[in-house]
Amino acid sequence: MLLLIALASVLPLLSSAASSSFSACQNPKTQGSRLEGCPPNTLFVSQTDPQSQYGSTNAALATFSSQFILIDAGSYHEVIKITRKGPLTLLGVTQGPGNFKNNLVQIWNSSFVNQTTQTTAQDNADASVLTISPNRNASLVGSGPTGAPFQPEFGSIDFKAYNIDVANRAALAQTGPAAALMVSYANASFYGCTSSSYQDTLYVGRNGSAYFNGGQVKGSTDFIYGFGTAWFEEVSLASRGTGGGLVAWKGSTQWYGPNTFGAYFHKAKIIEADDVVPGVDLTHTRALGRPWNNQSRVIYLDSQMSDIVLPAGFLEWSASDPRVFPNITFFAEYSSSGPGWNASARNTSAETILTEAQASKYSIETVFGEAKPKWIDFDTTV
Repeated sequence: MLLLIALASVLPLLSSAASSSFSACQNPKTQGSRLEGCPPNTLFVSQTDPQSQYGSTNAALATFSSQFILIDAGSYHEVIKITRKGPLTLLGVTQGPGNFKNNLVQIWNSSFVNQTTQTTAQDNADASVLTISPNRNASLVGSGPTGAPFQPEFGSIDFKAYNIDVANRAALAQTGPAAALMVSYANASFYGCTSSSYQDTLYVGRNGSAYFNGGQVKGSTDFIYGFGTAWFEEVSLASRGTGGGLVAWKGSTQWYGPNTFGAYFHKAKIIEADDVVPGVDLTHTRALGRPWNNQSRVIYLDSQMSDIVLPAGFLEWSASDPRVFPNITFFAEYSSSGPGWNASARNTSAETILTEAQASKYSIETVFGEAKPKWIDFDTTV
């Protein structure tokens, strides 16, 4: 498989050899200090360990006393909102940080937005399990970008999470947005983490920049969505059901900064989830994406696609409201592989099959507008 030219300087740092910057800290310990190998002043959260300083993540966050929090193995029923300025890192205890299937920390809730009774005062953000955003107003999904410039009073959030599973356990019957993770007005990166729900699982919104290395995103309807900028590196995209697209994205030519808004997937794996909705046959049903507005941008590079992928690839929003505009909407693939790749069946009126030269223009550096962004941990690969 051909390598992307522009990624040549980055990919060696993202090799298949799994490693974590915090392996020694994350390793479970039964003797000595549980914080051995951790950065100085790391806080320890555990529901059972007598060495723990706090029994919940929220209790540790309330102290504002450290930028590192180690979370012990366990299931934590919490709603977490990260609003503090500056750097913050959450570390999940695990024996194998290189594989999300080894994760031992689960953070969950079961909230959702009932779209049949939703009021103007309610927003998708109100149902999120983990939100990284300066405040509620900054996190609101609302109607999307309005052309307003970046508001510096929101400050800067630099957030990282390692080997943590975040789940919104709202039942499938409770139809409506039920986000596991939301990022807005922040730089956030995730390593070996998972996000799971059914509808609108993962959101990157206004002035949000997010990077995902390894891990999994699981959902059914439009389960990755937003109008910020998101890069997914070797992430598993697992469908639990049908409906909408895998991705629904917005763009705006009037927004602050360079127009790189979009969802970018490099070496992704599109698969059927291990807990697919009973009785549902996903074969040839999963659209790669659909346009939340006509300036949508979704790009897959070097990705593996199982037979659940819709042969046409991308969809219009709907028959009555297509939202696909020539030279404005941009859906693309490069070097896709697997039974879900069908060059002769792809809807080339909606998407572009990139050449190697065209694909080389998309890299972590070009998408986020700087060489090796400081808020991304290039020493961790999962």
